[in-house]
Amino acid sequence: MPDLSLDGLFSSDQAAARDQPVANIGITHCDQLTTHEDDWDRVKGISPVEGEDIDIASAIAACEKALAEHPGHRRLQAELARAYAEAFRYDEAFRLSGQAAEAGSLYALIQQGHAYRYGRGTPKDIDKAVNAYQRAAKAGHVGAMNYLGSTLYQRDGWGDRSKAKSWYRKSADAGDATGMANFAQLLLIDGKQEEAFPWFQRAAQQGNAFALQQIGTYYAVGGEPAIKAPYTALSYFEKAVKKGRPSASVKAAKLFIQEAGDTNSHLNESERQAKVLYWVKYGMPTLSTRQ
Repeated sequence: MPDLSLDGLFSSDQAAARDQPVANIGITHCDQLTTHEDDWDRVKGISPVEGEDIDIASAIAACEKALAEHPGHRRLQAELARAYAEAFRYDEAFRLSGQAAEAGSLYALIQQGHAYRYGRGTPKDIDKAVNAYQRAAKAGHVGAMNYLGSTLYQRDGWGDRSKAKSWYRKSADAGDATGMANFAQLLLIDGKQEEAFPWFQRAAQQGNAFALQQIGTYYAVGGEPAIKAPYTALSYFEKAVKKGRPSASVKAAKLFIQEAGDTNSHLNESERQAKVLYWVKYGMPTLSTRQ
């Protein structure tokens, strides 16, 4: 029985295993149903599958079949672990991701980090979660850098903002939009709004929904480094909503009510949100304010 503890996973021999490429078995139906954007082993040409889009029963069946045909294949182990986790079969997911991590999968290390962070299939242990994320982050995985940053930031209440910022910056410097947005947000919390703005801009240019909302907020409020421009703000809020950040619709509604003198100012938050989501689908009204 292999040693699946963190101490076992990160021995020198297993560290060397992480540098070994995954065996080439071509595309399987398991890959098509479960591949994750964080998995560096994923097959080229296969688009990542969002969690809510996974057909869980089909994915488990396909991945169990593929793994039976290719025993010990780390990509298939990590993909089946993901399918098990989606089915709340956390014990099995943790066991398989441990095996895949032992075989060198950075994505499986991230899965182990998630398991320890949230207590899924193993007792919750934030230190072990940090350890797992850090191993993948030190190997250059930008997704792991962000998970590590957020875990450090949230640990023990306030957490370690300095270390979190450092990892977010590493991710941002590597060109990752999520890292840029996270780093910018910590700069903003530190009162460095002018320094944060270009990082939010760069993340927004890559379509990061949170960054789009934050840039919209800059233009809605005005002041350095962005002049007040309500229509420009609305356009950013609209893009943020389309990218999956519905909270931007509430900001858009408030801004529209403020700038356009909307007579329906008695609307509650949910009604404002529904109204702006309607605007996003059928077209935003034109403000009297011109830029």
